[in-house]
Amino acid sequence: MAKKYLMGYDIGSSSIKASVIDIESGQLAASAGSPEVEMDIMSVKAGWAEQNPEDWWKHIKLATAKIKEKSGI
Repeated sequence: MAKKYLMGYDIGSSSIKASVIDIESGQLAASAGSPEVEMDIMSVKAGWAEQNPEDWWKHIKLATAKIKEKSGI
């Protein structure tokens, strides 16, 4: 039977972090983050902070690709 994994994402204001865990063992199979530097935060008004959701999606895909490369899953 093929191994089963769970993948989770942490979408933070500075970066996207992703981890894959082996369901049977509970061990971390791989983790990755994107980008290497903080994502842009727009502040159009004092006390406001916004980010572009397209940037989140871009970095989710990049972090996922890194995990696939690292883990071979």
